[in-house]
Amino acid sequence: MGAGLSSGTDRPGRHLPRRDAPIGSLTGGLSERLRLRPTRGGTIRGRDRRVDGLTFAATIERAAAGLSRRGMCLGDVVGVLAPVSPERFLATYTVMAVGGRALPLCPSTSTADQAAALGETDARLILADAGYTGAAQELAERSRVRQIISFGASRGATPFEELLLPSPDGSAYNPSRGLFDNGVLGYESTPDGLLTTLYPHNDLLARFTDLRGRLGLGPEDVVAVEDGADEPTGTALVASALWTGACVVAGSDCPPPEGRCVTVRCGRGAPVRVALPEGRSEDF
Repeated sequence: MGAGLSSGTDRPGRHLPRRDAPIGSLTGGLSERLRLRPTRGGTIRGRDRRVDGLTFAATIERAAAGLSRRGMCLGDVVGVLAPVSPERFLATYTVMAVGGRALPLCPSTSTADQAAALGETDARLILADAGYTGAAQELAERSRVRQIISFGASRGATPFEELLLPSPDGSAYNPSRGLFDNGVLGYESTPDGLLTTLYPHNDLLARFTDLRGRLGLGPEDVVAVEDGADEPTGTALVASALWTGACVVAGSDCPPPEGRCVTVRCGRGAPVRVALPEGRSEDF
């Protein structure tokens, strides 16, 4: 079973400093930061759901503890099968919070390539959107995947909510759990076969820092991550937006909040600032 670490008593991370940057993984310390700054927390939105930043961050911690109790270990690879949505980012950050390596699968790529990526990385678990559990089961038959965890009720899959159940022994999540071991895996088909690339924590953290500074992210921003966005860049950008209290809209079909417009857009190219939040007038 995955080993846990202690971060103090009574409350996970209670002795952590009031950090403005991640520890361990991209969301390590985010929940504590948002608890200390309740008026500055943002949101992450999909086509049909909205989650406030604190709830999102706290869910990552609880789910990470649940994965650890189920035996996930440092460096394990977990497939993520979902469209660009809050669930896709929730799954990716949860895997990294346990010290694992998330393998986000692109639903538009062939089943053969997805299965090859799972086999090449020796993944044994898939976190899947409820609408993709049938595809996940097919991938399991063509790879070494042995378990599917689904967002929402789905036949033949474990509900994600089971990861959120309290620990029988009261053990808690530690934000430094995934230090140096976690990351995001990418894959692409080449003439010589499938190529997988690991983007480790240090790479993601460098992107996080660069994007936050270069884009000047703030709590008034609305950050849109569209279908087809570069996976490690989108993963770092969403984390950076949540750390600054911005609003994230995930998926090309997700509209911004009523009365607000998208100010930062991440599509197939590099993330760019497309507008200033209301009340800001400096050049960009």
